[in-house]
Amino acid sequence: MKIIITGGTGFIGRHLAESFHKDGIEILATGRSPEAGKKLTKAGIKFEPADITDSDKLVSIFTPADIVIHCAARYGDHGTKQEFFETNIAGTRNVIRACKKHDIRKIIFISTPSIYYNGKDRFKISESDPLPKKQATHYGRTKLICESELLALAEEGFKTIIFRPRAVYGPYDKTIMYRILKLSERKKFPLINNGRALADITSVYNLVDAVKKCLNAADDIWNEVYNISNDEPISMKEWFSEMLKALDRPFKPKNIPEGAAKIMGMAMYLLSLMPFGPKRPPLTPFAVGYMAKSMTMSIEKAKEKLSYSPPVDNKEGFRRLSVWYHSALDQD
Repeated sequence: MKIIITGGTGFIGRHLAESFHKDGIEILATGRSPEAGKKLTKAGIKFEPADITDSDKLVSIFTPADIVIHCAARYGDHGTKQEFFETNIAGTRNVIRACKKHDIRKIIFISTPSIYYNGKDRFKISESDPLPKKQATHYGRTKLICESELLALAEEGFKTIIFRPRAVYGPYDKTIMYRILKLSERKKFPLINNGRALADITSVYNLVDAVKKCLNAADDIWNEVYNISNDEPISMKEWFSEMLKALDRPFKPKNIPEGAAKIMGMAMYLLSLMPFGPKRPPLTPFAVGYMAKSMTMSIEKAKEKLSYSPPVDNKEGFRRLSVWYHSALDQD
């Protein structure tokens, strides 16, 4: 078997590349980070530097393969509509073009459950539940368009699986971990509504396991969307506390009412637009809503059709993160 991974130098893509390589599967990883690419190459994984916005480059480096796992994306809640369109939508179309050129008929796409967010508490959301008329971020909006275009390929004989993993965390993460670490640098950690909101989280090892379930799966599991999580909802307070404990950082929470937090988030967002401001604000109005409102998902479909059962629970996921983090510090 041969697998091509876009975004192979990113958080999720790198884990997939390393795990499949250990299983003896031939991997071609593409990505934009030369540093991470060198580490993949050192591990014996074939790496080709590429940006998914460069269609001709993708066509030239793709080769016939069994499956493409499309992880590359612009993510987060900060950036312009054009930036998200060019990377996520146009980039995905470039991946599709390269797949067609090399007759690769199976695509696994890493999407996002942020498309479910409607500013209200939501529990046990299933893949078939109605979606908001408009997604809250350019990220969610463009990912949903990508989902639609990929699933439409079934009419041309392609097979697609869409994964919506909730709050993926683990080694190499530069998104969730970055945001929590930046907030921990403040005198008091802003805990919105006392951190009562519930959230599903996903160890990256569980997402890798879910992807592996697809490799030799029957035809009826394809052209479907699957929620993925640890299936162990956790309060925001416990989540942040355990994350910072794993990273040996203090957790000094201060309750912030949701309204005040939105003002704080807007101020940080506006500051990030300034020439001297941070490129990635640790808090935005959307992030405030995401932390203030409960959102849990049903993974019954993945359990039933993929035989997915999360092998790593919350506690073990945090333990593995801690081991990796301290090992990385020792190497530095």
